[in-house]
Amino acid sequence: MNIDGLESFLSVVSNKSISKASKALHITQPTLSTRIRKLEEELDFVLLKRSWDGIELTEEGYFFLPYAIELLGELQDASFALTGDNKISYQLLSSITAGKDELRIGINIWLAPVFNHIIIPYMQEHFPHIPFKFITRPTNVLKKLLEYGSIQFSIHYENKAKTPFLCEPLLQDELVFLCHKDDVTILDGKLANSVKLDKKLIVFEHAALTNNLDKISSLLRLVQAKDYQMVDDVQNMLAFVEGGHGFTVLPRSILYHISEQRMSNIVILPIDDLNYRASVALEYRENPRFQEPISGLTEELKRFVQVMYKEKELSE
Repeated sequence: MNIDGLESFLSVVSNKSISKASKALHITQPTLSTRIRKLEEELDFVLLKRSWDGIELTEEGYFFLPYAIELLGELQDASFALTGDNKISYQLLSSITAGKDELRIGINIWLAPVFNHIIIPYMQEHFPHIPFKFITRPTNVLKKLLEYGSIQFSIHYENKAKTPFLCEPLLQDELVFLCHKDDVTILDGKLANSVKLDKKLIVFEHAALTNNLDKISSLLRLVQAKDYQMVDDVQNMLAFVEGGHGFTVLPRSILYHISEQRMSNIVILPIDDLNYRASVALEYRENPRFQEPISGLTEELKRFVQVMYKEKELSE
């Protein structure tokens, strides 16, 4: 990602003017414009447009803005932690990174509550001498971390991005309705009945799931909702559904994000006229040092999916 372009984009949004933004960054206006144009070319959509009131965000620009702020903020946080008066000590940094003796397990943020309660006790019981660490990131980041050798094992939603590493299917995560208990009769397990609900379709926009955006986009075209509500946080989404103000369609693994107290008003309902599933895969590098724990984890997770995960689904 073009960091100079991100800074230039955010400066224009903040100052609402290319001339003011260029002065704030101490660069010329042509340089600023070139940076933003290169960023837009990289993203393949336009971020800003001119109007009588000056510079305005496009719809894509509004959508991209929080991502740009978050990305630049994370880079600044990392720099802050490694430099200046707040620099992490060498000893602490060494213990955090742990090096070659640590098994680093990547897991999609959405899937972490589904599998971490299986991984932790398994590693503690069978490989207590091997330190391990979870890296929770979206699928595309995990695949890149595998490529760079920063993690040795990954559990993620599969997508079109291919890697040369060993990959095994783990779970077909079925898409289901998440609705208020009073809406079950109206929906009757059919996507076509969603138009009968005078409620918003809650669109969960989060990096953990957007790697499967093609399926989500196809789904939105099928659901004839009267209105939409975008959210990027699980708890906000659950608040809408729990209060009877909306419904949504998500992978069944949402079950692991809902507390028992909230399940009194929220129902997970299978969809009879929809055959969409999000594929969850295990992917790992060949590594003699961690071959035994990786093989053991693979079998343990497959056993969980075949027995415990299925039983939990059926019990709800």
